[in-house]
Amino acid sequence: MKTNEFNDVTTFQYILFISQVQIGIGIITLPSDLAEVASTDGWISIVLGWVLANVGGLMILQIMKRHPNESIFDLLLRYLGKWLGILLSILFILYSLFVFMITLYAAIHITQTWVLPQTPNYLLMLLFIIPKAMLAQHGIRMLGRYAEFVGIGMIIMLPLFFMSMRGGYWIHLLPVLKEGWLPVLKGVKTTILSFLGFELAFILYPFLKNKKHAAPGLIVANSITMFVYLLVTIACYVQFNPYQVATYIWPTLDLFETLEFPFIERIEVVFSAFYLFLISTTGIPYYFTAAFGTSQLLGKRNHRQVIIWLSIGFVLLAFAYNPTFYHVQAIQKWGGEVGMYVAYAFPILLWLYMVTIGRSKARMHP
Repeated sequence: MKTNEFNDVTTFQYILFISQVQIGIGIITLPSDLAEVASTDGWISIVLGWVLANVGGLMILQIMKRHPNESIFDLLLRYLGKWLGILLSILFILYSLFVFMITLYAAIHITQTWVLPQTPNYLLMLLFIIPKAMLAQHGIRMLGRYAEFVGIGMIIMLPLFFMSMRGGYWIHLLPVLKEGWLPVLKGVKTTILSFLGFELAFILYPFLKNKKHAAPGLIVANSITMFVYLLVTIACYVQFNPYQVATYIWPTLDLFETLEFPFIERIEVVFSAFYLFLISTTGIPYYFTAAFGTSQLLGKRNHRQVIIWLSIGFVLLAFAYNPTFYHVQAIQKWGGEVGMYVAYAFPILLWLYMVTIGRSKARMHP
């Protein structure tokens, strides 16, 4: 449940919150991931992924409408009982921590590759974890305001993608469905992983001021994500040939290497610096979710102490665990697989349980 009334978020913040959680990692890797399975028809997979994300998100909102002032942790205890509810709550917390760890190490590797190649992991971890912890400590409203701030920066950066299409070859996109529907359908799995983030509606819904705008706001958030993904993916496909895109690790950053301005060099370094803000809007909400859920289970109204202890743990982890880039990639793919079950399968199963067996239990725990 909400800790106080000053944590409410506006519909605009709610929309930016969800869309930026989704965009974080996919914006620099999705074009190459799609090109591997669907070639230049990958943009169709993005549209289909948008449809599935809306279906999954609306299912979550149907669950939350039953008890609008309670979070997912409250609902699990209400409908599943103490022990099973606590177990699933712990799993949701661990999932949130895992996603946050993925974004941390992704940010560290991008920084080491493009900005600070000689800086060790533990120093970058310390530099990243302090501002993230400070934001997560101040609650959901502060995260909503931060999403607004980063959203303005994203709007400023979007014209660069349009500029990168100049001199490109639109013929790369033709013919449409050159290999049929099967590669496109295979690419849908990649896109639905990139749309992960709407499952945080489980946490956001109790804090939303105008709950009647929850469903339209979720669709708008997913639509913003779809537009950004389409823009980035098509820009890469137009600029590079279909086989070249699939060979790039971070095709979006390579795309900016083709841009030249008389007043600035290496625009890709500027974008990678801004990207650190963008990926933080993916990680910090999951960090808050993990701390918020832990404090709920411990019966504490304040999650700040949990944030402090978790932050210390991540810094210590950086001394003991120094993954290679390929390990980070493998962790991201594994995390995406887990996220698919959390965001799509879990809401469906929970909703079915709530409308059948869970009704009697809910009456026993008003």
